[in-house]
Amino acid sequence: MSSAVSALYEPLIARDLEGIGPAIRRFRETADSEDLYLAVARFALLSYAPAQHAKHAVLAVLAAFELRDDYGGRWDELLAECAHYAAASRQPWSEPPMLEPPAVEEGGPADPDELRAAIEAGDRLRGERWLARRLDDPALRRDLVTVSAEDLSDLGHKLIMTNAALKLEPILGARGRFATLRMAVWELTAYHGQPPPARATLDPAALLDRLISRCAAEAGSLESAHAVFLFDAALERDSLDAVSGHLDALAAPASPTEVTLPSPPKEPPVYRLGRDLGAALEAHAVAKRLRRTLPGAPLDTFLAAVHHNLEHGPSLEEWSFA
Repeated sequence: MSSAVSALYEPLIARDLEGIGPAIRRFRETADSEDLYLAVARFALLSYAPAQHAKHAVLAVLAAFELRDDYGGRWDELLAECAHYAAASRQPWSEPPMLEPPAVEEGGPADPDELRAAIEAGDRLRGERWLARRLDDPALRRDLVTVSAEDLSDLGHKLIMTNAALKLEPILGARGRFATLRMAVWELTAYHGQPPPARATLDPAALLDRLISRCAAEAGSLESAHAVFLFDAALERDSLDAVSGHLDALAAPASPTEVTLPSPPKEPPVYRLGRDLGAALEAHAVAKRLRRTLPGAPLDTFLAAVHHNLEHGPSLEEWSFA
């Protein structure tokens, strides 16, 4: 680790939130915004835990990468907020884990059923050993996605976080590959819910319309926004069939609110991300992506609803919850 990165990490590790801004400005005197992004993203990844704020700090840095052109000259400001969120959400007991995979015996179990067994037992270390055996297997990505779509509890975060890990892997580089993909394994083994309902035959565009209608009716509630996030992750990973029954149930009509949704902002916001678990930031990245694949979707309505929640919903900054 370079001395510049070490100096940047000092206030992040110490949770000196007031010191983050000056540390970033000093870092940028000798490094560019891309370097700043990689440093912040790696810190968020190595501080990950399967708790809501910590995992959304990782999702925020991924969204920041995907929206870098949209932010233009404001990108450093957004990265400072990502750094603040990662530092504030880092578990007090956590220490940055090792980047390298554990040593594993040859011939150990490496099929998807071994990962399922680790999930059933809640055995994170067993899952890590499975990942270490599979790290160079071209089928690893497929198996991670398949297993993550088998449990959609906690708002579908197993699939959402697996998708994020697979997208961050090429961004953060080969040296951190195990640490990046381990995030998916940690999420998979952290909790265990029921399998999703039977698959349903659904038109993706019509399903997304229904999910957004629910989000608008609930004024951008986090649960309804996450249903759209799950749709997006499943679409990216070609897993919509696997989660179709679950999403069909989530798209059930909700009682309409009495609020009038505003027009969405012309630019994605820079704000204190813990207020809404970074949902507004993530929503802009999701909407940008879905405009390319489903251009007729009412994505302005989706953004308006999520921004209404950001402005009028309760702040979650002080919440400490798993």
